[in-house]
Amino acid sequence: MKQVMKQILCSVSFHKDNVRGALMFKALIIKVSNILLAITCTTLLTTITFAQGQASAVKVKPVEFKSAEIRRTVTGNLRAYQRSDVASQESGLVVTADRREGQIVKKGDILAELDSRKLKLEVEQADHDVQIKLATIEQRKAELATYQEELNRRTKSQKLAVGAVSKEAIRRAKMVLAVAKSAQKAAESDYELARARLSLLKVRVDDTVIRAPFDGNIVRKHAETGEWVNPGSPIVTLISSGSIEAVFEVSENFSMERLQSLKTITVNLKERNIQVEAEDIKVIPDVDPRSRRYILIAVLKSKKYFFAPGMSVTATIPTNEKGDYLVIPTDSVMRDSGGEFAYKIGKGSDGNSVAVPVSLRVHFAIDDGLCIESSDLRKGDLIVVEGNERLRPMSPVTILKADKNESY
Repeated sequence: MKQVMKQILCSVSFHKDNVRGALMFKALIIKVSNILLAITCTTLLTTITFAQGQASAVKVKPVEFKSAEIRRTVTGNLRAYQRSDVASQESGLVVTADRREGQIVKKGDILAELDSRKLKLEVEQADHDVQIKLATIEQRKAELATYQEELNRRTKSQKLAVGAVSKEAIRRAKMVLAVAKSAQKAAESDYELARARLSLLKVRVDDTVIRAPFDGNIVRKHAETGEWVNPGSPIVTLISSGSIEAVFEVSENFSMERLQSLKTITVNLKERNIQVEAEDIKVIPDVDPRSRRYILIAVLKSKKYFFAPGMSVTATIPTNEKGDYLVIPTDSVMRDSGGEFAYKIGKGSDGNSVAVPVSLRVHFAIDDGLCIESSDLRKGDLIVVEGNERLRPMSPVTILKADKNESY
């Protein structure tokens, strides 16, 4: 290398001003570039060879062959646990409707208010009417007491002196007393009626304030300030927050009894690669005669992920039938743009262990692994379960010994 650099310097010094010197200088530059390129390639090749020679440490487990309950995938949708078009119970002018779509509300929060001025005036009028009815009752009580005293006086006088009071006078006194008793009962009934009307008007005033019936999100607004609404007119559409339901249409070939016995099922959101355990499994025992399907409902309560009604979901549910499958650990399966695959232990040209990628298709999960289908795997094949994220196809591996509580 020193000789080459020396030649370059000589060429620059002695042949700088003539054409021949320029050509020699150019030839030397090309020669130096080729030498440097060869050195770089040799170094890179040595580095790659050294890296390839380093075996990755991995843990493995054997592929098993088991009989398992066959499961099938069904498709469904998410829906709100509660959904309500919150309506007005009164007719009137909307004076407040500040809530907007997307807002979160709590149970009892005000959604809108109607003009209640006339109703409040009616409440005041009804309250005065109640006071009048109450005063009438007191008047009737006083009259009744007076008539009772008069009857008692006449009856006593007749007993003390025969003939002092005629029987006709006593009869008329009794009749007047009976009329007074009836008048008191009528007054009491009028009072109760007035109280009921007052209570009704107070309820109507309360109903001019439309409140959220449960915790949720406003997804649609139907009425704005200044609009006139009638009883039953929707104000907002509200969906509940928190729990959400996954609804599936299941073929009648699936056993209802088997599905009713389930405690949980795994619901998959494929678009986001999310799996969530669903609870409160409910089977609706009503088969549609046209589609020959019935409804399966499961409740999702996970707070870790955001779910929205209408999202498409799938679930793998049991069929109450048995089948034989290759079973591998869940941690052994990897995914890329080509699909699902795993690394099994094979032999390289030098006889050492290498990681051989094998394609597979996962049918469903069971308690201790995944039931799969693969033409490249057999029972007893060793498959990588730990360290596979560092592997490349046909890279050398070193198998670590299993822990005392593991075996393969």
